[in-house]
Amino acid sequence: MGVALLSPLLSKFFRLLRLDIPKKNWLFFVLPVSIIVHISVGTITPFAAAFLDINGHFVLKAIVLVSLVLGIRGIKIIR
Repeated sequence: MGVALLSPLLSKFFRLLRLDIPKKNWLFFVLPVSIIVHISVGTITPFAAAFLDINGHFVLKAIVLVSLVLGIRGIKIIR
């Protein structure tokens, strides 16, 4: 819900960086970005720990990677 409310603001910010990210793509970026943020901050949540486990949770990893691909698919570089 928070990303749905912040997506217009995030899209405007990234337009300044010459990237056009549609609002719907931010919804796909929620899972990959949340894992990156939690790991970089040092807070390992059960979701991040399951993603980092190299011996299991392959469905979770597939969902996160598909979500990342769907999020990247609609990004355009503004010239």
